[in-house]
Amino acid sequence: MDWVTGNFAPNDTFNRYGIWGTDVGTMWDNGIPDDPSTPINESQVLIAFGDTFGGPNMTGTWRLNTLFRSPDRNLADGLAVPGGQWFNGNMFGGSPLWEEHYARQIILPERLPKGLPTGVTLIPTAGISVPTPGTKYGATQYLSFMSVKQWGAAGQWSTNYSAIAYSEDNGENWYIAPSSVRTNFGGNANFQQGAFVRPGDGFVYSYGTPNGRQGQAFVSRVAEKDILDVTKYEYYSAGSSGWLFGIGAYSAGWYRNDPGKASPIFGRETGACGIAKAGNQVSEMSVQYNKQLGKYVALHGDQFNNIILRTSDRPEGGWSAPTVLMGQQGGGIYAPMMHPWSPSTLGTGTELYFNLSVWNDYNVWLVKTDLAKL
Repeated sequence: MDWVTGNFAPNDTFNRYGIWGTDVGTMWDNGIPDDPSTPINESQVLIAFGDTFGGPNMTGTWRLNTLFRSPDRNLADGLAVPGGQWFNGNMFGGSPLWEEHYARQIILPERLPKGLPTGVTLIPTAGISVPTPGTKYGATQYLSFMSVKQWGAAGQWSTNYSAIAYSEDNGENWYIAPSSVRTNFGGNANFQQGAFVRPGDGFVYSYGTPNGRQGQAFVSRVAEKDILDVTKYEYYSAGSSGWLFGIGAYSAGWYRNDPGKASPIFGRETGACGIAKAGNQVSEMSVQYNKQLGKYVALHGDQFNNIILRTSDRPEGGWSAPTVLMGQQGGGIYAPMMHPWSPSTLGTGTELYFNLSVWNDYNVWLVKTDLAKL
């Protein structure tokens, strides 16, 4: 549809926010109703980005992560980001700022729990809002991020840990909960990157993949109030027949504080002789409930850099076989992050909008697909 970031119309994020290039762009509804008595629209979508550069070809000033805010509901002409609000106390401007036209980093290394390394960078992978009565705006924003330990070959990297940052002022200031940290070890290694969905049943469902782009998808859930405490999460397992004579067998279901029992929910697609098919691996993903389909929808990349769509009646599955929405593009595409105000998501139409990162330009597109044509 259009560019979301970069030295391009409509947002011209270089001149307005010092952002020439960035990626990921995970999106979520901030859960704050508009106050008609104010001149601003408090009901917004928050958009978190990864490594952000002030110059072309990943040069210039570097921020580990940045954030945009947008009240734009007419996505047919692109996703508009409003101007920043500089030194006026408004937490609903287009981006948190360090200077009048310079977006600032939001997850700060100096706010990491004691003993945790920054690593190479800190990249947001999923965000969600949870109602919290008594706070200033009645909602808390949660942002899952990963600490990258080392970059490897294309599509490969290792992480130190994943963790969750939270904000009670619409993403202006973020703090990191020590109780949310998952070191890249054991069962927690499958939850280094993620996606969130909140169906309204009292749980937040947290999806996970290992570091890099070579794993499957897993799912956990936690009571909304306990989202920052990894010991309170439950992990979905398809069960196990055990070892010899059934020793170690256990049934399908949810297992609390035992990430090692989590089973892959999708991302194993093999054909004859074990040859991998489209969707056999899962990279950066997003998950939503889609009212038009009456199903949960997941978008993710795969080992061929296709963009894959899957559906399910329940958050844990069973998930459908993969549908290829887009094949690999010349510029290299990844990280399909669905917009929560897409007409199909809201049940007002068939269009599904999502952010899509483009490697050669190192920026983010807004893309549309018509679910009625699938």
